[in-house]
Amino acid sequence: MPDGSRASSRPNIFGGKDVSTPRGTIRSRPNIFGGRDYELPDGSRTESRPNIFGGEDCVDAPGGRVSSSRPNIFGGFDTTLPDGSRASSRPNIFGGKDVGTPRGTIRSRPNIFGGRDYELPDGSRTESRPNIFGGQDLRGQGGMITTCRPNIFGGKDCR
Repeated sequence: MPDGSRASSRPNIFGGKDVSTPRGTIRSRPNIFGGRDYELPDGSRTESRPNIFGGEDCVDAPGGRVSSSRPNIFGGFDTTLPDGSRASSRPNIFGGKDVGTPRGTIRSRPNIFGGRDYELPDGSRTESRPNIFGGQDLRGQGGMITTCRPNIFGGKDCR
């Protein structure tokens, strides 16, 4: 990761994943609604479940809606965020996706290395490409950002 910290993931006994980050562990597991439950490092919980529109609703532990998504007519998703703002995605002519957010549009497209090129709302660019470890390298305009590789637990280690 850019600051030299590490993150790793591994399957857990609940059929989900444990993701260890410098801020703590995020645990996920399937729930009875066909979605996933997430326990965050601060002890808070978020739950996702399919909605009647073919998308997904996420709620926090007290039951307040965090986000809601549904497919749109462009082949992407429209998402309502907790503050009421919206994000929308759609495929683009380059074989990637355009994701419109309140802060601007994120554009992606496949690159010649077998990864993706991303253009962020501030105009900066990031690219991904497969690495020799079977994972992905992410590079920004300033050089290496993150290297991810599979670990022995079936998850990923990222640095």
